Amino acid sequence: MVLFRMLVHIVILGTSLPCISSEVWRTGYKGLGTTHEQMGVVHWPLAEFTQYLSVVNYSAAPEVQTGGMEPAYRIGESILSGIFTDDPPIPPGYVKLRNDDTYVLGPKAEQEEWDDLLRSYMLFIFLVICIMIIIIIIPCLGICYCCFCCCRRCKQGCPPCEQHRDARRRLICGACLFLLILPIILGLVIAFLSNRTLDLGLEDTSKTIKMGSEDTCTFLRDVSDHIHHLFVYNFEEMQRHLTDLLGTAHVHVFMDLSDTSDANSMEELARVLTNTPRALNLMKQVNFLEKEIRFLTAQLRDGLRGVKRETNFAVAVLCRVDECRRFLVQNDIQFLDTSTCLNMEGLPDSKVYVDALDKIVSAGLQDLPQRGLARLREVQAKIKSELDRVSPPILRDISLAKETFRSQAKFITNAIDAVISQVHLATLNSSKSFDDVYERFNESRSTLNLVVCILIIIVLVLLLFALLFGCLGSTSTGPGNGVCSKVTGSWFLLIAIILLFCILSFVFLVGLFYFVLGVVIYEGACAPLRDMSNNTLFRTLEPSVNLMQAMPRGDASTMAPLKVSSAIAACRSDEAIFSYLRVNGIYDVDDLIRVQVITNERPQKHVFQGDLSKVVLLDTEEKGKLNDMRNEKLSDYHSTLYTKILCNQFAPISLDTLADRYKNLAETLSSKSFKEAVINFQNQHLHLKAYVEHFESKLQSHYKKITRLLNTIDKLILYENYNFATSIHILLQAVARSEDFIQHRGVQFINTLGQNLSLVVDEQAEEYIGYLMAQCNQNVGHCRPLSYIYDRSVQLVCRRLVDPINGYWVGILLCGLFLIPVLILAHFLMCLYTKIMIVPIVAIGGFAAAAGARNCPICTGEPYVPPPIISCGGGQQAYCGCRMSGAGTKVFEMEIQETGTERSSDSLLMITSDDEMKKDN
Repeated sequence: MVLFRMLVHIVILGTSLPCISSEVWRTGYKGLGTTHEQMGVVHWPLAEFTQYLSVVNYSAAPEVQTGGMEPAYRIGESILSGIFTDDPPIPPGYVKLRNDDTYVLGPKAEQEEWDDLLRSYMLFIFLVICIMIIIIIIPCLGICYCCFCCCRRCKQGCPPCEQHRDARRRLICGACLFLLILPIILGLVIAFLSNRTLDLGLEDTSKTIKMGSEDTCTFLRDVSDHIHHLFVYNFEEMQRHLTDLLGTAHVHVFMDLSDTSDANSMEELARVLTNTPRALNLMKQVNFLEKEIRFLTAQLRDGLRGVKRETNFAVAVLCRVDECRRFLVQNDIQFLDTSTCLNMEGLPDSKVYVDALDKIVSAGLQDLPQRGLARLREVQAKIKSELDRVSPPILRDISLAKETFRSQAKFITNAIDAVISQVHLATLNSSKSFDDVYERFNESRSTLNLVVCILIIIVLVLLLFALLFGCLGSTSTGPGNGVCSKVTGSWFLLIAIILLFCILSFVFLVGLFYFVLGVVIYEGACAPLRDMSNNTLFRTLEPSVNLMQAMPRGDASTMAPLKVSSAIAACRSDEAIFSYLRVNGIYDVDDLIRVQVITNERPQKHVFQGDLSKVVLLDTEEKGKLNDMRNEKLSDYHSTLYTKILCNQFAPISLDTLADRYKNLAETLSSKSFKEAVINFQNQHLHLKAYVEHFESKLQSHYKKITRLLNTIDKLILYENYNFATSIHILLQAVARSEDFIQHRGVQFINTLGQNLSLVVDEQAEEYIGYLMAQCNQNVGHCRPLSYIYDRSVQLVCRRLVDPINGYWVGILLCGLFLIPVLILAHFLMCLYTKIMIVPIVAIGGFAAAAGARNCPICTGEPYVPPPIISCGGGQQAYCGCRMSGAGTKVFEMEIQETGTERSSDSLLMITSDDEMKKDN
């Protein structure tokens, strides 16, 4: 549509272009025959509009402090999106719209009627039932555990036989428990940071809202300035241009008439004759210099002839050697006085030109062209008087149109202010969505969340201490094992198990509460705001913009409320604000094409109605005087008459150089053999130096001065580098042609140019309207910043409320799910830590140990065999404090008669040797 309107506008402009007559006004020239047309410059240029430069700086979007919990938030959203797949995702009654712009919890959520929500999704009700079963069963299991399994009631088995297997079990269970602790720590970190993010979101709310308000005001100010620039400032530029165009139209028409008719030749003729007094003064200087040059060149020529003569005599008579002859040839001594620059016979006599110019000045001929210019200015006055009838109506229409466009700018600014202000107000209110959740739960929320995290931390600390003592502590061998033993680890595990039975249901209950609450506020607020076009719930409860509240009275009487989603969608595609206004029927900038700036009727075809048939630039007498003047003695004057004779190369080589060579030659020759020749050459050296000083230097100076003076005289009294007679003849012929053109075709030419002026005024107005429409549709008020502000506010709702809540229940339920297997592993590991390892009995002082585990009656089922009796010196038994004297004992393997037929070969009997017994006795 925009392209079609632009094409239509181009066609309209094309029909209004100035019509240039096909008549040939000037031979060899196109158009109206003016010089500037041939250079591509139009008669009546259009205005150049200043472009609007926006220097708006919007505030940078604040970084959302998620604490690295973004993956957890997205996991929570993925779970909710996978469960709630219907559209709308939640039944009516759980979310409602307050004051048409703020989402709050609905009556069903406030009264905790969750049956409709649970019945809507089987997977959701299944998850809730599972969590509720866990919440109910855990306390029962805890009571049973405390009644039947508490106080470390674990079967001991046979520690000696199961020693290696128990060690493996401790290793595996400890590793599994440690691996289960890691996701619990992760869940705890997620829950803690989500709770912290929730608190930080509340602190950043006011700051973000303030930034959004400032950016909205900045956007409105920029749009308002842009509209004022287009509708007011650019129109004033066009008004000033047209006022200047109409005010100087008579000057433009007159100059074009002078250009096409060659009336400019009168100005050239006046220039030539007006400059004659100045040319006379310059010619007098030329006359003086010319006489000086004639005299100096004659003197220099005579002097050079004398040098040549003396040199020939010296070489021929005084110095008959090859060196002198080479000097004569190499320096062109024979041609020393033959330069054309020394011959002034063809130089004009400047006194003749001085007399001719003096005669022109004395006769007052320079006043004749001024009379012709005065008659030409009368033509300009007639043109001005006729065109002054056309300008006032056009200027009046432009002034009225200025007020029209100013009122249009005011209306558009009010409409845009209304739209954006109301959208921003709705945005601010939307950012306060679910503030009732804070009002109901904020007092106890932080404390409750902190208590849950602290309880889980306590359980984790107990488990970690248990693993530490279980790994590094010694194995229990009976009472009195000390603190650093596995038994201490078992006590930590027992405390952790009891604490888990106490808090696990509470943890799941808190997680379930946040899970259900997160479902309602995410599907009710965050998801609809992020996907406004495809969300049925948002379309049902979408905020609207009421322009009636913001527009001035009478401007918005028929404007229906607008939906926020349409405004934001338009802004996200970075459309101009005028496109949105047109689509919603608020304002169509294309209607400006109907505005008629120039309302008066077109002027008549004959703008100029004067009579130019009697215009005479030069009368017969004046022409006769000027013709007689050009035939006088000044007729052949041109600077080339001088420059073709004058030059500054007075010798074949430089005289300074030649003088130095004479001196060098004299120094080379022997003063005894060629004494007279040496004197001769030295004299020629002195002569040449004198000629350079007194003749050549002056001639060089005079040459430069006379050349400069002649060029100046040419510029003053010649036309297009012709000689004086030809210049005057050409100018007089041009004046005659100009008179004829003005008398017979001048009126028609002025009317043609004046008609083009009226068409250009209409074209200028249409060009401005087209420029205005294009700028408004393409460049004014790209409202993407407004969508940034809205998205930032939507992000405020999601980031400060929804995402932290989802992150919290993800972290808490993760901790709860992994604490259940921790409970089971902790019990098994506690039993392993409480086992007492029986050490083989060894007599004090090195007596034999009890029988090994290989014949353990508990493991093998063999009959019990009492331990062997160990005799000590002095008649004491093995279990008494037998004092022994050292290392002289002997160990003998004895066969002990058992009650059966079998003998035990593994029993060791330790008795002292005969030597030791003797010593004791």
